[in-house]
Amino acid sequence: MAWIARLRLRMLAWVAAIGLATVATVSFVGLPWIPIVGFAVAFVVGVNKSTRPLERVTCLQCGLDLTEQPIGQYGVACPDCGAISQPLVLTPVDQPAARTDTDQA
Repeated sequence: MAWIARLRLRMLAWVAAIGLATVATVSFVGLPWIPIVGFAVAFVVGVNKSTRPLERVTCLQCGLDLTEQPIGQYGVACPDCGAISQPLVLTPVDQPAARTDTDQA
């Protein structure tokens, strides 16, 4: 199973477990639901931090950091497993687009 698929499955399991624990606590123990749901939402936001490796160029097959690898025509080739991953290239919003002579009209 690929690294990204394992990460998605793990996050789904955590969110499902938090949801079930919240419902069970509210229904069986009878505690007020507002603080418990608030705690569950805060915990899910904390689980979201486990996707930090996706902020850099990462091999989606094995999870190796590929920031130092050269980007080829089809993406970055992982030196460990050989998988090709396409990096997400973000351009700054405040950077104006290049103007051409046809834009002058």
